[in-house]
Amino acid sequence: MNGWMKLAAALFAAVSLTGCSLLKVAVATGDPLSKEEMNVRTMTRGFYYDMAGEVARAADSIASLSPDVNTRVAAVRWKIRATRAGVNAAMQGIPDVALADMWILCRRMNDAFSAAPDSLLFGPQSGIARDAVRRLDRRAGRLARQLLPADRYDLMASFVDDYIRKNPASEGDETDNTTLAWLEYLGDNGVEHAYATGSIAEVLADVNDRLSGQTQQMSNSIGWSKDIFEMRLEQDSLRLQVGAQLDSLERSFNRIVVVAEHLPEITDKMLEELNRQVAQLMGTMNASVDNAFADFDRQRDELQQYVSREREALVGQLRQTGDDLVRTVLDALPGLVGEILLYLVLALAVLIGGPFALGFWLGGVRQRAKGRKAENR
Repeated sequence: MNGWMKLAAALFAAVSLTGCSLLKVAVATGDPLSKEEMNVRTMTRGFYYDMAGEVARAADSIASLSPDVNTRVAAVRWKIRATRAGVNAAMQGIPDVALADMWILCRRMNDAFSAAPDSLLFGPQSGIARDAVRRLDRRAGRLARQLLPADRYDLMASFVDDYIRKNPASEGDETDNTTLAWLEYLGDNGVEHAYATGSIAEVLADVNDRLSGQTQQMSNSIGWSKDIFEMRLEQDSLRLQVGAQLDSLERSFNRIVVVAEHLPEITDKMLEELNRQVAQLMGTMNASVDNAFADFDRQRDELQQYVSREREALVGQLRQTGDDLVRTVLDALPGLVGEILLYLVLALAVLIGGPFALGFWLGGVRQRAKGRKAENR
């Protein structure tokens, strides 16, 4: 009963809301891209596919003309890195940023290949790569001039030059995400731009393009990596090295088999040898312990004798010192007693004779004073 009541309440609410004109259910479609932005996105991604194809053809030409394996491997690595950087740059959501990153990528490759010597590129075939990246750099500039208004093209050209000058890459096929740098550059030049995400159809098409481009580039990279492995494997030195390693592994396996077949006999001999060495070791240890204790007893006896001799010598020195001290005291005693008696006599003379002499002198003075007094009368 409760289930039926809940279902009925839900149906009633749905019918009531359907009749309400204030309630609208709609799916947001997003702001569609402008015609100019859509054109920039389409042409930039088309330019990426042309760039990837031209780089791949140039790398294949270098690999086919070069007899050096290292040069062929370097050419294949170049097209792997260049196409990976290109797909990351071209498949960005903001059309202007994608175009700027593709231009920066081509400019960096052109600058790096123009400055590097042949020994650091592809040897005698380096001109093929230089011609290819030079054409790509010019095509990226022409594409930006065709797609952008004159003022926006001038801003992007100066931005590309300024960004490459401030952010040099270690290799010519590296690229960066310049979204923040481009927006800040526009803001510094007084340009405000709001990018639309596009309608649902445009977003789905953008996602499909990104997945398709990334999948194709990953598939190509895997195939080209296999080519590098095959090139390395074709080297005579590598084949010889692998063969030597296999031969060494076979010899090691045969030795293991032989050891496993004779393992019981080897084990018995090992145990016998181990017992003999252990017995020798125990004998050596016993002899070493006995010698150590014998040396300890001898050193203890020598130490006891040394302590006894030193104690007797110390007692003799103390006895001699005591005798000398007593003799010195006795020799100095008469002089000391004489000095004491002299000081005692002097003290008695001072204590007894002093007052007497003073009284006698005072009595004389008093008598003379009385005489002068009598005469004056």
